[in-house]
Amino acid sequence: MKKIIYIIFFISATLSISKISFAESQDCSQYSTKTFSGLSKYMRCKKGLPPKKNFFESLKMKKTNPDEATGKEKLDCNEYSTKTLAGLMRKIRCKKN
Repeated sequence: MKKIIYIIFFISATLSISKISFAESQDCSQYSTKTFSGLSKYMRCKKGLPPKKNFFESLKMKKTNPDEATGKEKLDCNEYSTKTLAGLMRKIRCKKN
């Protein structure tokens, strides 16, 4: 029993004297802990993890021009083909703008 106490004392003394590098504490006071969302962000910050993206921000559809999405250069309104429904819709949108 005496040996166990000496071992515990020796280990605790060694750990308290040695220079163990601890992680820097981050400033997580910007997150409110009054809501569940704020509390989860606060806990992620304390653990050193990056903040999660908002679920609804990831669902937002970006408004893009159909020509930009396909990589084609923008045509004049009269150059769109009316043979297909897509071409006809582009021509109508072009004339509205």
